[in-house]
Amino acid sequence: MPPKLDFRRLRYFVAVCELGSLSRASEFLNVAQSALSQHVATLEEDLGVQLLVRQPRGVSRTEAGDRLYAHARGVLHALEQAELDVLSLSRAVVGPVMVGFNYTAMEAIGLTFIRRVAATLTEVKLRVIEAHSEIMHQWMLSGQADIALTLVPPNDDRLEAIPLLDEELVCLGTRAMIGDGGPIDLAEVLRLPLIMPGRIGVLQALASDAEVRNAIAAKVYLEIESAIPLKRAVSAGLGVTVQSAALAGNEIDRGELVARPVVNPSMGRTLYLVSSRMKMASRAVVEARRLMIDVVREAHAAGRWPGRLRETYLETR
Repeated sequence: MPPKLDFRRLRYFVAVCELGSLSRASEFLNVAQSALSQHVATLEEDLGVQLLVRQPRGVSRTEAGDRLYAHARGVLHALEQAELDVLSLSRAVVGPVMVGFNYTAMEAIGLTFIRRVAATLTEVKLRVIEAHSEIMHQWMLSGQADIALTLVPPNDDRLEAIPLLDEELVCLGTRAMIGDGGPIDLAEVLRLPLIMPGRIGVLQALASDAEVRNAIAAKVYLEIESAIPLKRAVSAGLGVTVQSAALAGNEIDRGELVARPVVNPSMGRTLYLVSSRMKMASRAVVEARRLMIDVVREAHAAGRWPGRLRETYLETR
């Protein structure tokens, strides 16, 4: 059966309810009062219920009128939002975008992403923040970031996490300290002076197995939270670290550091693109998110971010 409601009659009905009389609604809508009264009467006839009680100084809603009014306001608001959303596609992409990076992502693609936004989203005001993954989740919930790349999935239904890339972890060190070979056993890594970030969340991202995490934590002799000081300490020969090769791509290319995949057990983690479920993303945020996915994919294709690209990134395009 075709619906008994249409947009125009709902709009007329809502105007009468909100203005409290047919005469005021007639003036506001620029519609003859007799025509407006007929539209409301037809609506009541089609639904088979009385919606309004006509009084000398205006109208009041019946119980059925209250229910229809609540539904109608939601329907009209949804239609308005749909119109604004579609119309925004024909306008320039403007507005603020706050993007969070974990330390590996910042080193791997941060500058490339910033350049891409500056070149293609010229009216967007970009704010970039960097932190550990678990801190980034808090920033997302508090509204300090619109999208973020993290290495731990959020444990909160208010955030959505799309897996982009599964990366293999390596032992990073100087050639003098770890040689030039292929894979290296974790047991051998743990016999070397180990430099790691101290946060529990970082160890959780490195190894899902609690026994492995505890073994790594027990052998850490120096904790450095930030990526750049950590890499400088390793390049200076103060120790080795277990991280993503993407964290030290430039240092590996220059020969300052060597990357050997960790095995027995092998170690890996997943990169997630996190966004909020609590608010509708602006077009600027949507476009920044698309660029983020493109930059990750390009870094992987160029070998700057080794790993296995997840096909789920297609769902976000």
